[in-house]
Amino acid sequence: MKTAPIHDLGDQLILDLRASYPAYAAGAAGAQPVRDLFAAFGAEASRAGLRLEEAMSAAVAALQDLFDRTGGHGSDAGTALAAGTALAALATAFHDETRLNEGLDQAEPEAPLPWLAALRRINRSATADLNLTDRLETAVRVLADTTGADACGILLYDEPTDTLALRAAVGLNPIAVGALTMHPGAGITGMAAAERRIITGGDVGAHAINPLAPATGEGVYATQIAVPMVLSRAGKPETLVGVINLFTVGRREFSEDETTFLQTVAGELAIGIENARLYSRTDARLQRKIAELGTMQRVSHTIASTLDLEDVLRLIAEQAVSLFNVEAAAIFRFSGREGHTTEPLTIGYRVDRARDVVDAPGRDEFIRQVMETNAARSVEMDYLDGSGRLFCLPLRSAREPFGALCLRMPTEAELPEDQLGLLQAFSDAATMAIENATLYEETRRGLEVASALLQEMHHRVRNNLQTVAALLSIQLRHHESAPWASHLREAISRVQAIAAVHDLLSDESRLGGTTVDIIARHAADEAFGSLTPPGLTVRFDIPKSDVMVPSKQATILALLINELVANAVKHGFRGRQRGVISITAVEENGDAVVEIANDGVAISTDFDPSESRGLGMRIVQRLVTADLNGEFHIGPTAHGSVAVVRFPIASEGANVPLAPIATRA
Repeated sequence: MKTAPIHDLGDQLILDLRASYPAYAAGAAGAQPVRDLFAAFGAEASRAGLRLEEAMSAAVAALQDLFDRTGGHGSDAGTALAAGTALAALATAFHDETRLNEGLDQAEPEAPLPWLAALRRINRSATADLNLTDRLETAVRVLADTTGADACGILLYDEPTDTLALRAAVGLNPIAVGALTMHPGAGITGMAAAERRIITGGDVGAHAINPLAPATGEGVYATQIAVPMVLSRAGKPETLVGVINLFTVGRREFSEDETTFLQTVAGELAIGIENARLYSRTDARLQRKIAELGTMQRVSHTIASTLDLEDVLRLIAEQAVSLFNVEAAAIFRFSGREGHTTEPLTIGYRVDRARDVVDAPGRDEFIRQVMETNAARSVEMDYLDGSGRLFCLPLRSAREPFGALCLRMPTEAELPEDQLGLLQAFSDAATMAIENATLYEETRRGLEVASALLQEMHHRVRNNLQTVAALLSIQLRHHESAPWASHLREAISRVQAIAAVHDLLSDESRLGGTTVDIIARHAADEAFGSLTPPGLTVRFDIPKSDVMVPSKQATILALLINELVANAVKHGFRGRQRGVISITAVEENGDAVVEIANDGVAISTDFDPSESRGLGMRIVQRLVTADLNGEFHIGPTAHGSVAVVRFPIASEGANVPLAPIATRA
């Protein structure tokens, strides 16, 4: 049964608040009296038999009256936190009084049990997750729940800047996390950090040594305890890791057992935080190393896939600057084969601030010493544009020394051990790339010489064959009516056909071979000029073909076409004034298939070329089977006769060197 109406209790609360806060005082609403008054109001409302909702409604009205008089704003973090604290105190007192009246109050468990559970949760978060932020957030929640504190914050110490930074908090303004910093010695927190001991302060906002940080909203709390997190290692000085802060709205004295528990938690957290930091640094180094190795792989691939020596030297110098973050890089080359010459070194390539040095002979002597000892060395060097440190690595292949890769670094700079290993691997890859480019250059020059010699050989063979054909033609003109004149004419045609092919192959672009249609045109032209009798007109139909054959097969194919054209003129077009010969070529499964057809008199169906007694047909049969390893067929068609030559196309490199490689201007 209600012993007092709710509005009477609410009015009394407003009067009590006005008595405690008679004048405007910004931030005063968060002090201890607010919590005490609202707790008393909650207990009285419970004893009066009122519902919690009714008590809360009256409390909100009282808070509004208080804030209107003291200048509080709902958007202000301190005001919002004060309101929440007051209502929480009301609800707690209401439930405690209700439980007491109903006889349901239970004995509190002994302190060590929840403390052990809290330690277990904190340690479990440390082993389950090495992420420092997650670990700290778990710690502040567990500590606040276990100790009954209204707020908890953890600040970590950064030695290079000598500052403490708020890294995790519960019950404080979230905006302050990551933004609030302070120096050791400032306030309760700073004193605990500087003196490496627990410091407790009552009435946080009024404490003489504790300047408030308004952004945190800590001014509403009455008690603060600051526990330093210190890492102690045998034989080493103590290391400050950070500070744990606990806040309570009501005034509170922490027992000896509680401070011992907090010291234990601080020690465990110090170890966990240090491990997390080590993990983070190790992980960062590992990620950097993985990135460096990935870059190294890409750089090595790029350098190795480049065969021009000047491009290789340029890539090595440019990538060295990028990969090792140095000021400049240069590659010095020896002018002598063995590197013992006393002549000045030449710079193969340099990039960025690789300026001339004051003492060039001294630099050259230093690089020679690096090559002679085959070991990397560094020395301070005066450049024309300032001082620096010169770091040199030898570039030596299995055959001979090439020179040295030199890096310019800031004065007194040193490469770390892991960078030295990476640099040595880079040097080895660079040396291999230089060796490959050098061998490629030598091979290319050798190919140019071989191509020139081969071209000259084809040219001389052509001239000799044309001389032979000319001598035979002179002989023929003096004995046109001789019975053996036709045989001499065929011999001249064969020699001219071979000469025509060598004329083709003397062209630099065709040293490795040529297409069947070009061979056919040249052979047909020679055959027409020497074999066609007066009164006969022959038209050649030779479509363009992409079938390429090497030089040796080209010579044989020219002879074959010459013989088959001669056969068509002699037998197919006998007694006729005109005729058509078509020559086509296709590639089928690596074989060249060449057809020579004519529209003359058809050959008999039972003709067997292997049984022929004619010299020309025997030559054809021999060339196809023995020299080309192919097949030969000849037979009639609806419009005349067709001869088919099929043979496997030989590899271009099987007979002659590859075509010459163009050089850079």
